[in-house]
Amino acid sequence: MQTERKNIIRFALDYDIEEVNTYAGYKGDLVVKIVSKDIDTIAEIQKYANTLDVLDVVVKHNPHLLIYELFCVTKDKEAYHIKKEPLGSKEHVKHDVWGNVGRED
Repeated sequence: MQTERKNIIRFALDYDIEEVNTYAGYKGDLVVKIVSKDIDTIAEIQKYANTLDVLDVVVKHNPHLLIYELFCVTKDKEAYHIKKEPLGSKEHVKHDVWGNVGRED
């Protein structure tokens, strides 16, 4: 696990939190989600996360569940990213995986 995510989780454990989740997000970014009912707790964790090497820190309020959600997004430095080629640079070649089934060469 990345150092930034570990530090955010360690910091959050000293506060009144309901849950902590980590998962891969959109485009391979890594996300730490922290849930709390206390806005002051979320504000303190947000301040701390903003001092780290984090791409984005977002707070969402869910009034129906009476919770606040904090999302800390970090870039996965080990993720493989697909190189995008400009449109029209190559023609896509169709490959039928079932084309050779039952064929004896």
